[in-house]
Amino acid sequence: MGRLMPSPTGIVLKEKESWSEFRKALRKDDREIFDELFSYAKFHATAIGESNKFYPMEAILLSMLIEMKKEINNLKSQLKNGT
Repeated sequence: MGRLMPSPTGIVLKEKESWSEFRKALRKDDREIFDELFSYAKFHATAIGESNKFYPMEAILLSMLIEMKKEINNLKSQLKNGT
């Protein structure tokens, strides 16, 4: 019997592919950021797969935001410590 549900990473990759025309319309430097944001989502692929959302893009966007917030917190800490 085959798999009924795509893998968590497959969910992220499928969603990224569905945005391929949008990505193509971006400037090169924006495409790099687009790709980076989806790489953030891959860090949370298991959580995305477990969310059982009808619209997986919601969980993907939240994963991207989590990683961005972690980066902001890290930069704030570096500024505070003077490094």
